[in-house]
Amino acid sequence: MLIIKDLKKNYNGREALQGVNFQLEKGEVYGLLGPNGAGKTTTLKILAGLISHQSGDIIVDGLPYDRNSSEVKRAIAYVPDHPFVYPKLTGEEHLHFYCDLYKVPREVRDERFTYFFKHLEFEMYRHELVETYSAGTRQKLLISQALLVEPKILLLDEPMVSIDPLVGRKFKNLLVEVAKKGTVIVFATHILSLAQEVSNRIGIIISGRIVTEGSAETLRAMSGYKDLEEFYFKTVMEHEESTQNKT
Repeated sequence: MLIIKDLKKNYNGREALQGVNFQLEKGEVYGLLGPNGAGKTTTLKILAGLISHQSGDIIVDGLPYDRNSSEVKRAIAYVPDHPFVYPKLTGEEHLHFYCDLYKVPREVRDERFTYFFKHLEFEMYRHELVETYSAGTRQKLLISQALLVEPKILLLDEPMVSIDPLVGRKFKNLLVEVAKKGTVIVFATHILSLAQEVSNRIGIIISGRIVTEGSAETLRAMSGYKDLEEFYFKTVMEHEESTQNKT
């Protein structure tokens, strides 16, 4: 469903991505871990069509990726790390606007809207202006609109920011359910427990490269550590030490 080959991106001469590679089958959940500035958000923004890449190939459902293609855009839903909302719309109006972009039929919207407003526990804000929403409620809105359009590829950048633990558990279960229906999910996070709980595979990206990849069990077995957190910290620290020695 999604193939990334040697993806590269520069910002004013700085190599943000130095050749990112991974591929995902339908229904796979891929957790992208890494320190700040490692390239997680850049990778997701390229896949979401928000920015272009210098070189490399992206294949979506067997076809070359075209960030200007309406068909490709409707196949992908993205929840950014810094939520953008239209403050003068109500929550329900916001969802209608998003559904219009994705051409979701009107007759299925009300049922889907009601499900997400209730399931993610912000039904009371359904007809309130988004400008009155707390950070957590805005995040629930963005998660809802991304899931209700039923994308082929779901991109999430720090999706648990500001989400309370109870709704967070429901969200994790939703990701598992969505993946079972065939959606590819790629998410960037600093929450190692989230990556461990819902990912089929985890990629650790450092300085624009994925330095290691595998299931949580595989990574622990490879390293000899019982805990993914210990393996992650050791991997990042060793890379930083290697970089300092080279300079």
